[in-house]
Formats: sequence, C-alpha cells, structure tokens
Amino acid sequence: MGTLLALIAALAALAFAVLPLIRHSRKRSNGEAEVSELLTQRDLALDDIRELDFDRDLGNLSQDDHQELREQSKRRAVAILKELQAEESRIDDEIEQAVTALRREP
Repeated sequence: MGTLLALIAALAALAFAVLPLIRHSRKRSNGEAEVSELLTQRDLALDDIRELDFDRDLGNLSQDDHQELREQSKRRAVAILKELQAEESRIDDEIEQAVTALRREP
C-alpha cells in the first residue's frame, strides 16, 4: 500500500512538472519547438507505462492498481499523440499553402 501511495505521489509530481511545459508549448509560435516538446512528452508518457509494468513485474503493484494507473497513463499518452498528430497536420497544411503560393508566382 505504501508503494502504491509513493507511486501515485510520483505520478502526481510528474504531472505537476509536466503541465506547465505542455501549456507553455501551446503558447509557442514556433511549430518545430512545439513538435519537439510533444515528442518529449510522448516519450515521458511511454516511460511511465514501462515503469508501471516493471513495478508490477517486481511485485510492487497489485494487478488492480497496475491496471488503473496504466489506463491513466495510456489516456495521457493518447492525448499527447493526438496533439502531436494535430500539430503535424497543421504544419503539413502550412507547407501546402506555401507551395501553392509559390506556384502562383510568375
């Protein structure tokens, strides 16, 4: 039980540290920096899932606790992946607009 509380506290601390970074990245106008930040967040989310699996394998987490925490981490990872996909789509649209504008020039 103590390990579960420690794990929950660690995940809460990670979320506390990560949220300002995510919010800050949304304010950036530089698409490349935002994609880089989202990739970093994606990697952190996947590392969280791996760590939960490792803790379960070591016996530090019960199957129920592992499943609940893993689902939370998966939802966060999916949200980050959706943001990443939206950002990449926006960049693709900007590239298409630039190409179209270049084709119109004499």
